[in-house]
Amino acid sequence: METKKWAAVTLMVAGALAACAVPNQGTATPAVAVAAPPNTIVIQPPAVAPPPQTVYVAPPATQTVYPAPAVPVAQTVIAFYDAINRRDFLTAWNLGGQRLAKGGTYASWSNGYATTSWAALTVRSTSGNTVYVDLSARQTDGSMRVFSGSYTVSGGTITAANMKRVS
Repeated sequence: METKKWAAVTLMVAGALAACAVPNQGTATPAVAVAAPPNTIVIQPPAVAPPPQTVYVAPPATQTVYPAPAVPVAQTVIAFYDAINRRDFLTAWNLGGQRLAKGGTYASWSNGYATTSWAALTVRSTSGNTVYVDLSARQTDGSMRVFSGSYTVSGGTITAANMKRVS
């Protein structure tokens, strides 16, 4: 008689475990107490979905707006802002930053871009050595500064700028 009782308990345990082995998708399986010998409790732990993951998106590396005119003077201005976006201030300095600094030092000129995250340049047109542009500069605090004006290029270097802040 005792053997039949344990056989029935074994079948109940096997059936209960089989029922819990495949949980419903998308729901947690509740804890189940299964019949076992006296003083023993078997608990099936609930199935738990992994926590969601946080995804961080970096700001765009370069915001130069293309297509730009295939004009050497325009390419100089584009290269200047591309260097600034890459934080390659020495290249930007050599492309015209030295002239735009108006006698200031490289350190003070490059520090002027400390709060600029990136710049988006749109070349509107060219006329001779003059490049007419619109410029949007995203700041590190999230604000945007918008400029419009022109650059004069000579010998592959920016020699003058006439830019006005419009917002």
